Amino acid sequence: MLYSLAQPQSGRLTVLSYDLASPARARRVRRILEPWRHAKQYSVYEMRLTHAEYLKLRQDLLDCLDPRADRLAAWWPQDGLRLCWARDRLQVAARDGQPDTGPACLPPRIGDFMVCYDIADPAALRAVGAEVAAEAAMIQRSVYWLRAPLARLTGLLRRCAPRLAEADRLWVHALPGHRALWRADAPASALLPISTHHWRTV
Repeated sequence: MLYSLAQPQSGRLTVLSYDLASPARARRVRRILEPWRHAKQYSVYEMRLTHAEYLKLRQDLLDCLDPRADRLAAWWPQDGLRLCWARDRLQVAARDGQPDTGPACLPPRIGDFMVCYDIADPAALRAVGAEVAAEAAMIQRSVYWLRAPLARLTGLLRRCAPRLAEADRLWVHALPGHRALWRADAPASALLPISTHHWRTV
């Protein structure tokens, strides 16, 4: 995993993910995203963007998509945090694209979380996918939205952790609310309660 933030930059942490039916369109999307990314999974990219940069990048990506078959999503993690399960607890893995450590201090009330994974072993991938799908709503393949108390999230991660190899990735981004999630995909796959993101100054 590579990180490219050498100094403070304007903007905020934005996560973009895609699920495309065409390998050719996927290659075009990867070429567009790669210069921006700070860290990534197979089809999930973390990047720091101003609002203007985000709108331009989103339009460039939408121009590559077939709206009848493809999916694109974006979300804005609370405090720019990426969370993971390590040492039998929920921990901070990165903040604003920079590696970070320490326990994750989140309120126990119901929250909104994005759960995404990149797992090499097919059997482990199926097992983790089944665990996540039983708790959360699918946004794309390997990308799920979970609205639940913190205890339910930690229980899910605890069950998944034994399936993960060292190189596998199971990321969690806590959202400030469901309005911090935006998606574009085929009308037939519409899923509530996803709403249009409203940009807010931070």
